[in-house]
Amino acid sequence: MRRAPFGMALLAVGLFVGCASSNDGGVDEDPNNPSAQPGQGENAVTVTYESTAEGNFLKGEDAFKDEQYLAAQRYFGFVRTKFPYSRYAVQAELRVADCQFARERYLEAIDSYQNFVRLHPNHEKVPYASFKVGMAHHAEIPSEFFILPPAHEKDQAAVRDAARALESYLERFSDDENATEAKKVLDDVRRRLMAHERYVADFYKNLERERAYVGRLEVIRHDFADVGLTDELLLEITRAWARLGEADKAKSAAKQLEEAFPKSKLIGEAKEAVAGIAAKPAEPPAKIEAPDAEEPAGPAPADDAG
Repeated sequence: MRRAPFGMALLAVGLFVGCASSNDGGVDEDPNNPSAQPGQGENAVTVTYESTAEGNFLKGEDAFKDEQYLAAQRYFGFVRTKFPYSRYAVQAELRVADCQFARERYLEAIDSYQNFVRLHPNHEKVPYASFKVGMAHHAEIPSEFFILPPAHEKDQAAVRDAARALESYLERFSDDENATEAKKVLDDVRRRLMAHERYVADFYKNLERERAYVGRLEVIRHDFADVGLTDELLLEITRAWARLGEADKAKSAAKQLEEAFPKSKLIGEAKEAVAGIAAKPAEPPAKIEAPDAEEPAGPAPADDAG
């Protein structure tokens, strides 16, 4: 008689587990998975699973087309976990990532797409998954909102991540069907990074740190020439080096201005800036004196880093 309560408890647990794992019980495959739970602005959903992988996959596709992304993710997740050897299982992995992306769960989507590429390196959808990694990073970039500081003044980690992901994708899959869109997005990303360099350059300029200022301009000149090289920039660099007395560097910028923009009206101003360096009177040699006994020893202060 004492065993009856224990036996009843085991029976109750067995019934509960059986209901939770039922293919048609309307229970999510992983109720404790935050990714499968409603997010901000989403309503809770109830799904009824089918008894086959194909049936659940098709239900997921229908839900996705209806923009019921949370329901779709649950169907695809169910296929992935309950039918791991089905021909639909690998497709379901990728579709879970698509659902996360559509639900604006971008960091989760990045992980899912990257896992797909790692686990299925020879799958035909690897180019697509790699492309979506870059797009998810791009979606993570802080938006321009009139109350907040401009995006170029914010942390650029997401922008750099997007640039790396998109550049990697285009390097590997330059002929992929999504390559054209990726190039457009990468152009936007690079313009954002260039704008940040311009912001930092102006920051140093306002502090009158001439060498750090021109160093940032040189970053734009060399690393972002595809989106940021202009005759105005090259004239600005020429004048900055001229003020620092760096004749060779000033001549280099002036020469590039003339070669890259042969019809520019700023060529004359650049030449004048370079000529101004040569026209400066030579400074008399410094008088050598015995060091003061109390003068501190040690290296001279370093110049501002670029």
